[in-house]
Amino acid sequence: MGYGTDGLTFNVLRSANVARLPEFKNAQGGPAHSRPDGSDWSLGEWVCAVAGELGEAANLVKKIRRGDVTLGDAREALAEEFADVVIYLDILAYQAGIN
Repeated sequence: MGYGTDGLTFNVLRSANVARLPEFKNAQGGPAHSRPDGSDWSLGEWVCAVAGELGEAANLVKKIRRGDVTLGDAREALAEEFADVVIYLDILAYQAGIN
């Protein structure tokens, strides 16, 4: 399913991200988008989503640096934030018509 000896491709990632868009939920648990392709958000809203996720990752790195948590303790949460950044950045590119 898109994985070969070379691993995950950008095309497979894009397909998965676009297919997942209708499943995005807002804070109340309802659909996050009124259009299933996410085109109800402007490029500005998508770039804010990218920046927000990157900010969450940066906050974790700050906590690691100052010793509040170890990298080992934060690794799973950090991986989730990095994944969110990649997903939102890919959707931003998709909304801008960039492949």
